[in-house]
This record gives sequence, structure tokens and C-alpha cells, in this order.
Amino acid sequence: MNNILDLPAERDLPPKAAYAMRARILGSVRPRPARTPRLRVAVAGVVLLAMVSGVAAVVWQRPDRSPVQVLAMGSGELSPTLRDAAERCLQWNSPRRQTRQNPSEQTVPVSLADLAVAMERGHRALVLFMNDVGYATCDVESPGTDRESGGGVTDPWPHGEWLPGPVQRLLLTSTEADGGDVIVSGRVSGRVHRLVLDHGDGHTTAARLSGGAFGLMTSDARLTAGVDPELVSYDAEGTEIDRRPLFQAEDELEHCFAGPDGKRIYGTPTSGCRPAEKWRG
Repeated sequence: MNNILDLPAERDLPPKAAYAMRARILGSVRPRPARTPRLRVAVAGVVLLAMVSGVAAVVWQRPDRSPVQVLAMGSGELSPTLRDAAERCLQWNSPRRQTRQNPSEQTVPVSLADLAVAMERGHRALVLFMNDVGYATCDVESPGTDRESGGGVTDPWPHGEWLPGPVQRLLLTSTEADGGDVIVSGRVSGRVHRLVLDHGDGHTTAARLSGGAFGLMTSDARLTAGVDPELVSYDAEGTEIDRRPLFQAEDELEHCFAGPDGKRIYGTPTSGCRPAEKWRG
């Protein structure tokens, strides 16, 4: 007859065997963890993203908090939170809303089909829409919740397909007045095969490139304007072709840029403007 006060039988087992037995028992009675939704995606690096056009480059923050880079084959492959962020950006930049806020502004009609880049990290998301007319890009915090906030910008292309050199920054937001973490979106010329943010302290963050567009999000970067973080572009051979201060406005660039006719279209007047470069989108 068993006595309930006796030590359990497992105490007579070797420690490793007892631990394994306990783990099996607990595992059989615990509820199964929720299944992570399957994505029809291909894991891809920056090189693949730079070579493929017409798709959205996505960083999906999985439930286990480990970011996995994936290539979404169109807007139908967005995570639920990225879809919420994209739809919110479209609402903020709808022609009706733009007209109501400032009738003098020219509206840029964009749709989910124009999505070029969508990224998320933690509670923040970045989306960028581009077409032949212009762009709309947004930084959305806690998309799809009652704490949703953020903002964005929309504009027609100022000079069509011509860029101020290899890179044109379209959106820059930061968590602090002079740095912290940043979210950046923009477009690049056909010469750019890799784009990184040089933090100025020995660290870098790689941008995601897709069809002439880029998106970049830092995490715990602690950037400061005082150490001059820079966007650095590289060509297909890995040669550096451009370096420019992250926090410098387009009209404050060191060099001006001229169109094919030789007329200055970007930057302040200086001698010997550099040639504007063609958008690869």
C-alpha cells in the first residue's frame, strides 16, 4: 500500500533521468503554443532585395521577438500589423484629406499596389508608396491599436526621375530632437547596390533596397547629430560612390546637382554642379 507521505519514485532516479521525466510530464499537460502563421515567402538578403523590383521588402517581428528578414511577393504577403500601417498611411494621405487640410497642395494618388517598402520593428512601422506621379511615406507607431499614432509626408516628384546624386531621402523621423533611433525612407539611382547608415561611432545599419526604393530602421542606435551619421552608397563592385550627412536637408547639400540640360535642379548654387542621377524604379 502506498503512503502519500513517501518520497516520489523519481527521487530514486539519477538526477538527469528525473529531470527528463519531469520535462516530458510537464510538456504533455501544458497547452500547445499558438502556431505562427505560415508565410509564402523567401528568406532573402540585401543583395536579393536590391535586384528584385515590384516587391515589398519586409521585416516581420515574430512573436518570439526575433526579427526575420523576408521577401514578400507583393502587398498580399504583408503581416497584419504592416497591412494596418499601410492602410493608415493611405488614409492620412488620401486626396480628400489633403485637400481639406491645405487646398493649395497638389495631391498624389497612391494605392496599396504602389507599395514599395514596408518594414516593422517592435511597435513601429515604416511604409513607402511610389508611382510615376509622386510618393507617400509614413512612420506609424502601434498600428491597428487604440494607441496608434504617427505621421508622414506626400509630394509629387520635384524633378521627375532625376535624383540629387545616387540617393534621395524622402522621410526622416527620430525618437529624439538630435538623434536617438531613426526611420528613413527614400529612393536610389541605378548605381546603388548597397546603402548603409554609418552611425559615426563604428556601427552601421543596412538599408533594405527594393525596386529603387529603400527603408531603414535603427534599434538602440543612440545616434547624435554631433558625431555626423551619414548615408553611404556602394556600387555593384562594393566601391563607395556617395557619402552624405543623414540630418542635412536637400537644399543644404555640399554639392549642387544639374539635370541633363546642365541647369541646376538640386542644392544651393555652387560652381561645377554634379550630374543628377536617374531613378532606377
